[in-house]
Amino acid sequence: MNIPKFLFHYYELDNGPFRNITEYGYEKAKKIQNQISKGWNSKRPENYIELRLALEKRIKEQLISKGGKPNRNDPFYFTLGKCDWAKSWYVNPGVIKIPLTDFKPEHISFTYPDSMVSFQFYDEPKLATYRKDCNGQVFLLDEMNDLINNYGVPSDEKCKTEERFKYDKYIEVQVWDDEIINKYKNKA
Repeated sequence: MNIPKFLFHYYELDNGPFRNITEYGYEKAKKIQNQISKGWNSKRPENYIELRLALEKRIKEQLISKGGKPNRNDPFYFTLGKCDWAKSWYVNPGVIKIPLTDFKPEHISFTYPDSMVSFQFYDEPKLATYRKDCNGQVFLLDEMNDLINNYGVPSDEKCKTEERFKYDKYIEVQVWDDEIINKYKNKA
């Protein structure tokens, strides 16, 4: 199976793209989260910021252990391929599409599916029904062919028809560099 050729970044149009809630630390992230009153992101649990910061640290550590070279403390988030469901997170959604080939492989990591979901499946015994061997792991670009051959690319159809794929909405991509992001940020 082929790796999708584009990364998609979904965001709230009124706020602009590439705004990671954890970029400026815990206090500012909590303040931002408390101001979100509409859309999917308003339904996050009380400890979301703590969970997100701890998870970003884990992902970054795994990326480095595999030879990745992040240039940021926190990533920018994308989906590998299109995911219309991600638009539901926002009141007024925007999307930016960037070719995967624009990024240096050492600056990107992947989780199957969403990183929060993947690591929860790995960590929580009560979620064993949905757990796959790929959960709780970070993957590099050169590992994506095998990952997709083993699990496929998530799809709405698979989520609705196969219980074990119920929460596999997309493959998440974490971008750990500003260079390409800044080019697209200025175009938005």
